[in-house]
Amino acid sequence: MNVKKETRNMIFSALFLTLAVLIQILGKNIPQINQFFVGPMVNAILLLTVYFAGLKWAILIGVLTPVLAFFSGVLAAPMAPFIPFIAAGNLLYSCIFALLKNRKSGEFIGFMLASVLKFIFLFVSATRLIDLFAIGIPEPVKAKLAVAMGVPQLLTAMAGGFIAVALYKMLKVRLHTAF
Repeated sequence: MNVKKETRNMIFSALFLTLAVLIQILGKNIPQINQFFVGPMVNAILLLTVYFAGLKWAILIGVLTPVLAFFSGVLAAPMAPFIPFIAAGNLLYSCIFALLKNRKSGEFIGFMLASVLKFIFLFVSATRLIDLFAIGIPEPVKAKLAVAMGVPQLLTAMAGGFIAVALYKMLKVRLHTAF
């Protein structure tokens, strides 16, 4: 194991996780910043973590972001039973992208396919699986959840993918020389 590389990956991941949590808190405390800012930024952070630190760190961030959003008050208490589904959606998004990013046109195909699959998974989870698993989410919250996990999820995941790929292309040369 390369200790220097693992330490670098851990530092990148800690920075990305901190940035994701700050963006979520900012989105809660400033009403003008909503899902269409926070969602793309968190999705971009997941893919940037794949690029700069690797899949295992992206998975960790993908699992921690909904949990930390709940504990910081960003995610409302009635949504707590949906945290595992959000974490699984983040895991799916990161894994699909990681599998495809190094192939020809893989970055774009990767985040597009990852976005579509994350959207389908979250929408089906919000409209079908929560009833199947008898998760205790009140009906009014279920209705809002179905809307939030619908097309907005697809749009925010795709926007996050575009942001991540663009930022990576700009940053990789500069960061490569620093490390």
